[in-house]
Amino acid sequence: MKLDTFAIKVYQQPDVAEACLTLQETIGLDVPILLYCAWFGLGFGEMTDDQLSQVIKISTPYASCVVKPLRQTRRWMKDAAQSNDGVARAENQQSWQQLREQIKAIEISSELLWLEALESMTAGHRLFWHTDFDAQKLVDNMRVYCLTMRTMDELQELDALVLLSRIADRCETVAVQLMLNEQHVQHPANA
Repeated sequence: MKLDTFAIKVYQQPDVAEACLTLQETIGLDVPILLYCAWFGLGFGEMTDDQLSQVIKISTPYASCVVKPLRQTRRWMKDAAQSNDGVARAENQQSWQQLREQIKAIEISSELLWLEALESMTAGHRLFWHTDFDAQKLVDNMRVYCLTMRTMDELQELDALVLLSRIADRCETVAVQLMLNEQHVQHPANA
């Protein structure tokens, strides 16, 4: 199961985008890393501290120099369009919105590239996809990542665990669907 396919399908599930963005805004985590941690839990089990450190080490410069500036620009443009002054005047709104949508598309493409890089890091790990999932492995991997942010207090950690559990539930649903689709493609019904 490809990480980017998994991440897109999970993110589209009810309540997942909201939960991910809440965690991103409140404790500063990166959604691609969070979804990677869940994917890793499904396919490979518990992440070691060294594995998570490597993911963060590789991700931090890319997130800081590429993804976050694009996100900041896109958000600024949204706010500027509402103020209706400067370049974002009423007569420019259509062009302004088109440019903002282009930036959003590039931001999404940059996150997909990031997911591809993260997936390539797992090439040497033993894959053991199965239908007997342990949601706790997903939550544990995502929780360890959240705790690396070191900005959470006890209340935030409890709130984060609720959100992580919600994401893990949706991850399991998506993983089962994707695995069934893969099995159907690999082993079509007798003709």
